[in-house]
Amino acid sequence: MKSALSGKHLILAALGVGSACAVGFYIKQNVDQEQRIQSLEVENSRLRSALESREVEPHEAGARAPDREARAATTPADKSHADTASEKAGGMRSAAADGTGSLQILKDLDSASETDLRSYLEKLQELLSGNPTEEEIAIASRFIFEKAGDRQGLPDYALQSLYASQSDPDLRRVIAQVLSQRGNNTLLNNQIAEAQAKLMSRQPRVRQDALAQLAKMHSTQAVDAIAPFLQDPDTTVRLEALFALRDTGNQHHVHLVEGMVNDPDPSVSALAADVLSSLRNLSASARTGYSRSEIEAELPPIANP
Repeated sequence: MKSALSGKHLILAALGVGSACAVGFYIKQNVDQEQRIQSLEVENSRLRSALESREVEPHEAGARAPDREARAATTPADKSHADTASEKAGGMRSAAADGTGSLQILKDLDSASETDLRSYLEKLQELLSGNPTEEEIAIASRFIFEKAGDRQGLPDYALQSLYASQSDPDLRRVIAQVLSQRGNNTLLNNQIAEAQAKLMSRQPRVRQDALAQLAKMHSTQAVDAIAPFLQDPDTTVRLEALFALRDTGNQHHVHLVEGMVNDPDPSVSALAADVLSSLRNLSASARTGYSRSEIEAELPPIANP
């Protein structure tokens, strides 16, 4: 009996050892398999990264190439016409805004080169873009005055285009004067009509300003607009009208002033006598056409040449 039980115990013990070994072997096999799987996953990830880098590199190389080309294209030796023109214009605006380099800007406006093929009109439009400063207005006015005789470089249509796009009264007047000197009075008549509209204002100051603008025209064509205001009820307006007539009239307009030398206001009578003397010294043909000196006399001053 004991012998039988001992045999059973031995068999069970053997079976237990065998099971434990089997289980251990199974566990070890699973651990090894998981390690191999992890190794494979790591290797697969490395290979995938390598493949992706090979696929991306040509794309990146292609993407970087235009960047290199773009940088090369913007080097001083190889700049495009558009970039060069833009930089030149930007330099003009910057210098004018600072009130410095105005004479250089005038030279740049007049210069032509293979790298800047813009027309005078295009350069002026760039200079006057946005809200031009007084210095930029003065530079543009001077340039237009200097190109009064250059119908090819600065044709009438170019001046008319600038006139329509600008609001500064001095610049618009200079353009109108230059065109009138060329025999085209369209814009000058427009200037006079605009001043006449302001002369209808009930505010004496507005009428004074309008008369001052007419005075700067130095043209007998403005006299008819000025004459009625020699009798304005406001003394300051009458005085402004006398100044305007002195600067636009000639010997032919003496009769408009003769009666004013007896004005009860001493300031009016004294100025009327002076204007009368000035007009008598001018021929009947004076100021019926524009001379270069008359346009230049009213150019906006360049602050820092």
